[in-house]
Amino acid sequence: MNQMGHRARRPARVTIKDVAAAAGVSPSTVSHAFSGRRAISEETKERVFAAATRLGYSADPNARSMRTGRSEMIGLVLRPRFAATGAPESSETFNRLSGSVATECLRRGIGLVHVPDPTRADHAAVPMDGCIIAHPYASDPMIDVLAARGVPIVCADPDPDRPDLPWTVGVDYRTGMREVFDSLGAGSGERVWLLPGSEDNAWNREAGRVYAQWCRERAITPQVHVLSESLSAAETEETVSRLIADHRAPAALVYSLSKSTASVLRALSAAGLSAPDDIRLATLTDSSFSRAARPPITSLDLNHEGLASAAVALMIAQLSGAEPPSRPGLVVPVLNERESTRRS
Repeated sequence: MNQMGHRARRPARVTIKDVAAAAGVSPSTVSHAFSGRRAISEETKERVFAAATRLGYSADPNARSMRTGRSEMIGLVLRPRFAATGAPESSETFNRLSGSVATECLRRGIGLVHVPDPTRADHAAVPMDGCIIAHPYASDPMIDVLAARGVPIVCADPDPDRPDLPWTVGVDYRTGMREVFDSLGAGSGERVWLLPGSEDNAWNREAGRVYAQWCRERAITPQVHVLSESLSAAETEETVSRLIADHRAPAALVYSLSKSTASVLRALSAAGLSAPDDIRLATLTDSSFSRAARPPITSLDLNHEGLASAAVALMIAQLSGAEPPSRPGLVVPVLNERESTRRS
């Protein structure tokens, strides 16, 4: 009631047609401006938003979802089992990926939801128009489960058993890892170890393939010692110390996880070795662990920002009805050469 005792009349709800008329565009252009699903000029977008603000219009997500059958949300599944274990700083690589996906979604005006396990019944109802699966395993059942439900999928890194799935973008591991091994400056017959992770994904598989080929070209006998992603810092140090004690220390060593850097350096120190004087070191991911180490460690930056941007772009293209790419895309990693591989 107002002060005169009369029931106050609700103001009429501003509609998308009102905004279109005020901005001098079609209703579909207003819709595209808010959804980000079609390319429109920045000038037109600003005119639409200015008119919407002036009229007090806001898009109704529930109505839009009922009308279009879309939630304007995409899901993100991080497949590596140890992506979010331990202290937050130990997950820096995956923090970069998930944060970059979130930023890219925000830039494009769509929502993002993290989905721990879409195969679980209580996660199956998460509203999402499509799902990005990051670093899937070989023959990953997650891909099959979501495909069976009709959920559009983009793989951020390939399933190594199905590398030709069209809606896939990966990292050019072959080129980047080759650069890592070349940075060691190893001569013919020198002993070089590879300490890969244990998870069966494209990153670990490609590390093994690149290393084997690189060794063949230099008449080096491959020596692979798996360093599981599940190991604690103390367990990693103990494992590396035991390897050095049981085998003659190599001239160079490449390990997969940069978060293992402190453990590797402690194991070398306990054996009376130092880098790069006694042993040259490099790692297949870059993080604060490798950058802040003494000495700083030569590392491969996997360009997760580029991977995230490409994966979100692929998802939007798929949801917009685009044809599948003729081949999976690749982003370029960056080698950061540092003191740990420098020869005196």
